[in-house]
Amino acid sequence: MAVSGTISDGNDPVRKAEGWTLLGHIIARRSTPPRHLTAPGPTDDEIQLLVRAASRAPDHQRLRPFRFLVINADERETLADVFEAAERELDPSIGGERLERAREKAHHAPVLLAVISRLQESDEVPEIEQRASAGAALGYVVLAADLLGYGAMAVSGRKVATAAMRHAFRLANNEELLCFVGLGTPRKVKGAPPEPAPELLQIWHPDAEPPI
Repeated sequence: MAVSGTISDGNDPVRKAEGWTLLGHIIARRSTPPRHLTAPGPTDDEIQLLVRAASRAPDHQRLRPFRFLVINADERETLADVFEAAERELDPSIGGERLERAREKAHHAPVLLAVISRLQESDEVPEIEQRASAGAALGYVVLAADLLGYGAMAVSGRKVATAAMRHAFRLANNEELLCFVGLGTPRKVKGAPPEPAPELLQIWHPDAEPPI
């Protein structure tokens, strides 16, 4: 089934026009690697707006199973030390250019956020739903950044689960470091995103074979 669709005419032409504008931004959004982001990045007030947008993500029982940390410019070298410790934890033999590249990543993008999930005790909201909520909040952040004219990209990898990372970010037992989000101005215009794969949207049939 092809992925397509239109916005209903409804009774409010202004809202319809705004909907088309917003949907256009969402459909055209592309991730920009942090190394391709330069100043200016979001201001403090704009970062607050990004977090407000994140707070509107689907969130059963309003558990707020996520939080964000801003990593300021004067802490980037300390973050580089943490990245190095995390890489050494994963591979004690690491060195040379690989280690230098790991440290350099701490200095990419003018604004850097750490995205943390925090799973709450709940009989009604299972952990998988809370993680999905944190992922949705992350999505709202990068979409809001695009609407403000900035590029953004979430980056993670095995290092986010290391003891070095958990210690550096003082994570509680119910918390996980999901990823970092680099924010800034893209150095070059992004190309058109690829069309969605047809298998992203299908019609359910009880006896149908699952997609491979």
